[in-house]
Amino acid sequence: MMFILLIFFFMYVFPIFFLYIPAIRTTPIVATILLVVGVVLYLVQTFMIYKLVTRPQKLLTQHEDIRYSGQLVHAEILNEEVIQENSNEISKRLLVKFLNLAGNPVKSYVKVVDSKPHEHRFERGKTIDLKLNKNGFQPPFTLNDGEYETKTSPFASVWIIFNIVYMIGFFIVTYYVQNDGYGWRFLSPVTSWIWAPISGIILLRILLKLSSSFDIVMRYHPLISFNSEEEFGELLLYGKTVEGEILSYSQTGLHVNEQPQVLFSIQYVTDEGKKLTKRIKNVISLTELHELKKGKAEIIYLPRDTDIFMVQFIEDE
Repeated sequence: MMFILLIFFFMYVFPIFFLYIPAIRTTPIVATILLVVGVVLYLVQTFMIYKLVTRPQKLLTQHEDIRYSGQLVHAEILNEEVIQENSNEISKRLLVKFLNLAGNPVKSYVKVVDSKPHEHRFERGKTIDLKLNKNGFQPPFTLNDGEYETKTSPFASVWIIFNIVYMIGFFIVTYYVQNDGYGWRFLSPVTSWIWAPISGIILLRILLKLSSSFDIVMRYHPLISFNSEEEFGELLLYGKTVEGEILSYSQTGLHVNEQPQVLFSIQYVTDEGKKLTKRIKNVISLTELHELKKGKAEIIYLPRDTDIFMVQFIEDE
C-alpha cells in the first residue's frame, strides 16, 4: 500500500511543486509540438493504467479458457510450502513436475489455496491435474480443479477517469500560472508537462512487471536469460530439461536498487549433442549472494532458440 501511495505522490503531487519555477519560453511551433507530445504521453499513461487495473480480470478469463481448452496432464508434487494459514484455509506454494506439450519433464511453482486441508490433497508425493495452454504462452497452465479467484478494486475505473481529468486540470492550472500573456509558450522539454507523464509511465511499467508475480504460476528456476513472461511460458510448455554446469560467476560492479548484478558463465549440452557456453547477467538479492555456487545445474532451454533458458542450482548430495 505504501508503494502505491508513493507512486501516486510522484505521479500527481510532485509535479505541482514545479508550477512556480520560472518558465523557459519557446517558439510557438516548439510549444505546440510539446503540447501534443504531452497529451500523447498522458494518453499512453492512461492506457498503461487500464492494462494494470484490468490485468486481474484478464488473468481470470485466460485461466478459464485454458481450463476449457487446455491439455490435461498429471503433475507430481515434489515439495510444499505454507505461505499463509488461517482457521479455514491454507495458502501453499507447490513445486510440481509434469510433462509439457513437447513431452519433456519440467518443474514450476504453483500457488494454491487449500480450503479442505483435512483432505491432505496438496502434500508431497500427491498428484494434481493441470491444464496446459495450447493456444499461447501466458499463463502457461492452470489448475484443472478448483476456481481461479481474483479481486478487482472499484477504485480501478476511478483511477483511469482521474488520470484524464488530472491531465486536463494540470494543463489548465499550469497555463494559468505560467503563461504570462505568451500562451502555451511556457512549454519546454524540461517542463513538468513532459517529464511528469514520462515518470508515470516508468513507474507503471514497474507496477506491470510486479503484477505478473500475482499469477498462480511462478518460476522455480532463479537464473534466467530473458525478460518476457511470454518466453517463460514458452519454456515451460516447449522447453527441454538438461543437466548443465555453472562454470563461474562474478559481480559486474553494477547495482540495481542496491542489489548486485552478477555475471554467470553456464554450459550445457543440447539433445543434438552440441555443447554450448552461455553468459547471462542477473540481479541477485544481497541475502541470496551466499547461496551462489559453481557446479551442476538444472537447465531448461528452448530448442528453437538456445539463448532462451533458465537455471536452477542442484544441491550436493
